[in-house]
Amino acid sequence: MVKHVSPKALAKIQIDKLIKKRTECSGTNFTEQDTITNFILPFLEALGWNIYDVNEVKQGGYPINFRMAIPVEGRAIDKPDCVISLKGKPYMILEFKKLNYGTIDRYESIVEDVKTKAEYLKTKYAILTRFTETVVYGGTNGKRLIKFNNLSEYLDRFEELWQYLSKEMAEYSEEEE
Repeated sequence: MVKHVSPKALAKIQIDKLIKKRTECSGTNFTEQDTITNFILPFLEALGWNIYDVNEVKQGGYPINFRMAIPVEGRAIDKPDCVISLKGKPYMILEFKKLNYGTIDRYESIVEDVKTKAEYLKTKYAILTRFTETVVYGGTNGKRLIKFNNLSEYLDRFEELWQYLSKEMAEYSEEEE
């Protein structure tokens, strides 16, 4: 008999595997792109986002057709590292850093930059992450909502992680509005 595993339970298993993978290669010097490829994108995929669909997870730019709708003088100077869209609208932006970056929110200019991009795109969340640490801000108000200080917190506080970053909860919250 095949046992059904919920998307939420599967996500927890996949995130645990990513944490173990990170622990196994702790001495490796990862670049920002290595961090994105090996940890952050699989992390987003575990949370239900289709990382292979540029209409849903767009790296290094604006969502398709979004930027063209804004006059050149009104466009933000820097493109976001990643925009995750839900039902064709920007839902959250992510700013990526490499694994050994240090405390993710230590520089006020980086925090303000990610908040500005989120406000510009009118997203629900603005996220700073280096995988081993993640901070979630409100997209329109810039208020810090939650911070995961280390990898073990992803599992210890999995319900909060799921609430803020899973596609399932994003779709649910959009239906409620």
